[in-house]
Amino acid sequence: MRIERDLRRLADPYDVVVIGGGITGVCVAREAAGRGLRTLLVDKGDFGHGTSSATTRYIHGGIRYLETHEFAVVRESLRERRILSLAAPHLVRQQRFLMPAWRWSAPPTALIGAGVGLYTALGWDRNRHVPDALRIPLPRWVPRGRLLQAVPWLDPDQLQGAFAYHDTLNLHAERLLLAFLRSAVDAGAVALNHVRATGFVTEAAPDGTVTVRGVTLEDRLGGGEHRATGTVVVNAAGPWMDLVLAKLGRPLGVRVNRSKGIHLLTAPVGGATVSDTVFARARSGRHVIVSPWHGRSFVGPTDTAIDDTPDDARAEHDDVALVLDTVNATTADGLPKLTPDDVEAVTVGVRPLIVDDASSSYTTSRRHELYDHAPSGVRNLWSIGGGKWTTGRALGEETVRTLLRSPALRGVRTRRFDSRRSAAHGAFSWADDPEPYLAAAVRSRPSLGLPPEVRAHVARLHGTDHERVLDLVERDPRLGQRLSDHPGRLDIAAQAVVAVTDEAACTLADVIDRRLALGTLGRVSRAEVERVALAVAAPLGWTVEATTAAVEAELGRRAAIEARWHAPRRADADR
Repeated sequence: MRIERDLRRLADPYDVVVIGGGITGVCVAREAAGRGLRTLLVDKGDFGHGTSSATTRYIHGGIRYLETHEFAVVRESLRERRILSLAAPHLVRQQRFLMPAWRWSAPPTALIGAGVGLYTALGWDRNRHVPDALRIPLPRWVPRGRLLQAVPWLDPDQLQGAFAYHDTLNLHAERLLLAFLRSAVDAGAVALNHVRATGFVTEAAPDGTVTVRGVTLEDRLGGGEHRATGTVVVNAAGPWMDLVLAKLGRPLGVRVNRSKGIHLLTAPVGGATVSDTVFARARSGRHVIVSPWHGRSFVGPTDTAIDDTPDDARAEHDDVALVLDTVNATTADGLPKLTPDDVEAVTVGVRPLIVDDASSSYTTSRRHELYDHAPSGVRNLWSIGGGKWTTGRALGEETVRTLLRSPALRGVRTRRFDSRRSAAHGAFSWADDPEPYLAAAVRSRPSLGLPPEVRAHVARLHGTDHERVLDLVERDPRLGQRLSDHPGRLDIAAQAVVAVTDEAACTLADVIDRRLALGTLGRVSRAEVERVALAVAAPLGWTVEATTAAVEAELGRRAAIEARWHAPRRADADR
């Protein structure tokens, strides 16, 4: 089914209203709708526009969490890594990680090896039901010579070798989130983007307690106020969680630690083409992950505690400099060091960490908490704190099970749904090798004249929905035209049309950054933005003037973001 942004559906009664369309809210909606609950999900921006689209692009167990003894988090994450891979095999790939060890390494080499061994042991079921193409091998030691052949930019001084292990590459996090969202819609959920929760519908009792009966909403595109009724409300707003609760006007004892994480898309580190992902740790103790990404390097993240609201979080020059300094400290002498001019794009996200006694956001727990606000005098309202992309499904399952045990929903009729063994929307098959399906897609409809690499690209991103894209090209061959002249950018106009007609994209940013691959591949040119705008103008009902205005606004937005991180602070510039 298509995702339809039909605000008339706000008049329907719901069992569950979910605030927040990141991976956590999406998985709650998928679980609730899958069990037959009438479910509404709203987000003040686009689906996945915040933290969920600013990841390191892996579904992973979090090997570094072992340093802070988060064994339960790692075990849950490794289990979920497998479950998510089985649900959408066409959108994942196993990727080799290299964790180098120098004589000066802290922790020392032996302890790093023990950590890799423990990580593997905690993922003991990593290959259960997994097709051969996605099986994860055992880790191994890579000697110094072979390591430098694989990663020639590494600093060879006192280098001993590296431990090699595998984690799961999230090929397009935005589309994987969309696949889970469309699974929720297939099951009956209503999902509305660009609709902001402005408050709660409440019913007060003489004893001072209140019962939440729904939410008040604002349409951020067309204007207008709305109200949606729901038996229970789940606040899955991530780093905005406490700001949503503030609309109740009473203390609930829930806070959020916000941590800013940025990633850089750069020229290849050291000028070398590397196929492995490198866990690069500098002598300072700081580390970054360097991943190959379409001929470039994707480097990050930072982990910086911030007091800003999530809407005010920006990538600054100092953030970029921190990442560059860290990766440059691991690069061999004589090789080119990265500079801000090598940076093509920056992503920024804000992690919603739970409040604990950790001294820094780096060591703050990545576990999650489900808060029932009834003990604080607010019934039928739950909030989700913490969590991570990889464990979103498990958190959705836990949340809905808790809701069904609550007095508000106890006795509501449900149906069986097992999200652990359910394919995501668009998956060719659950727990099956996607390659034969992708190969068949490349051979299908030869009369369309699309190059094989474009067919493979469309099938990989859209799964079974690639037939919908091909239908459009068959009816109008102009929609088979590429949106970019760059040889590595394979999106076609029909994908942009599908983004609007089937996937609720409303703005150029929605299309470019979260429906197409285009926005993940570096700077987007004026010509590329204009081609996307021309493709979506008719389905969005834009006039020529509106299309031109949308292009200029999008280019201005992108330029402003880049100017913020590219320019040093005035105090530094004046030195």
